Amino acid sequence: MQKIVSIDSLDALKMSIQCETDMQFYYEKAAELVKSDDAEAILKGLAERKRKHRTELVRWYSRISGKKILYLNLGKKHKLNTLKECDQDPNDAVRIAKANEVELKDFYHTISRRLLEANLREYFRKLVQEEEQHLALLESSFVEPLTLDQEPLEEGDRVYDELGSEEGQNIGVG
Repeated sequence: MQKIVSIDSLDALKMSIQCETDMQFYYEKAAELVKSDDAEAILKGLAERKRKHRTELVRWYSRISGKKILYLNLGKKHKLNTLKECDQDPNDAVRIAKANEVELKDFYHTISRRLLEANLREYFRKLVQEEEQHLALLESSFVEPLTLDQEPLEEGDRVYDELGSEEGQNIGVG
């Protein structure tokens, strides 16, 4: 993770808004790569959560600064450069998403300890918990070895369906 010695509230919010925007686009791209409807739904759901986080962060920024954010164009100073971009391989994209969630969780945890405003510190602690939930969802939904680049099985192609029908025949004979 990027070393953060001190950070003011507005810079923390700007960086966080950029992170949530980047991760929303990340999950949208990753959802396009997977061939499973279930995996796509999970990734699109995470993209939606990131969009909501961004909206909340923009409100915080407006409340504290008195300014509205129309668009965000930040230099390297305001970007969390440890977040990785989405890979073209869906399996790697999910692995990288897990690593990115850990980076965000650590970043928000660091910010929650560095800010002076108690209510904003509490909000960043809430974000830490939500990032932990995102990571838990990814880890429970996408278990190694990943096979997200394969077409989903059709109903008749499942091995257990075949085994079940054979066992059913054997049980009935006897």
